[in-house]
Amino acid sequence: MTNPTGEPPHHEEESSDVLSTRARVVASIFGLAGTGIGGWAVFSSDNQAGTAVLLLIGAVLLLVGVQGTPLRRFGHGDNTIELAAVRQRAARAVERAAQEQPPEVAAAVAEAVETIAPSSLSPLQAYEAYEAAVLHAIRRTGAVLDPTHRPGAGDNGVDARVQVGAGKVNVQVKLRRRGSLGARDIQHAAAIVRESGFDGGFLLVTNAPLSEDARAFNAAISPAGDGVEAITWNDSRDDGLLARALARNAR
Repeated sequence: MTNPTGEPPHHEEESSDVLSTRARVVASIFGLAGTGIGGWAVFSSDNQAGTAVLLLIGAVLLLVGVQGTPLRRFGHGDNTIELAAVRQRAARAVERAAQEQPPEVAAAVAEAVETIAPSSLSPLQAYEAYEAAVLHAIRRTGAVLDPTHRPGAGDNGVDARVQVGAGKVNVQVKLRRRGSLGARDIQHAAAIVRESGFDGGFLLVTNAPLSEDARAFNAAISPAGDGVEAITWNDSRDDGLLARALARNAR
């Protein structure tokens, strides 16, 4: 398995971090949905404690989406609510989503939880949700995952081996919680997968935007070469990009 985030650890105190536009949109959507459903449930449900928590989480997410930075507290003065309990509930919601919902929904829930506080999920939880969503997307393109290959310890840096027509592609998944993916990240991935000993082409899939030097690195890859191409995939809207990249790199 690859490094879950591929980036140095950060501290919860870094509350000045600005969320990405996509994260703000996700937070706002989930916030509106949560407050709307919670408000309806107040009048239709006997579980007042549960509906209150739903309203609180919805309000927190909506506020996060509006202000664009993670929250540490909610309220003012003596009425301040520490978000530790909300984070714990949110983390459990991610675990349930991973078990009960389609991978792409689970990944979206994980990202929404991350907007509450980057420390809500372990790097492994966030990575596994994103990896599952990517593998599900690969299946949607019509490509076939090698059932004998299991991501994890001993996978030689390759998270999925994919059959595309008569060729094969070795896919590495890299989740970034912040920042873009640079050429150095692609070179590092290339060094790992070339030592894997697997036949076929190589593709790096990330949630992060590609930096300018990463895009230049992609452009310099020979169509018939053994380079590692990197693409950004976040949801089903990127499935076409993923399908074309798999086809280009099948060897």
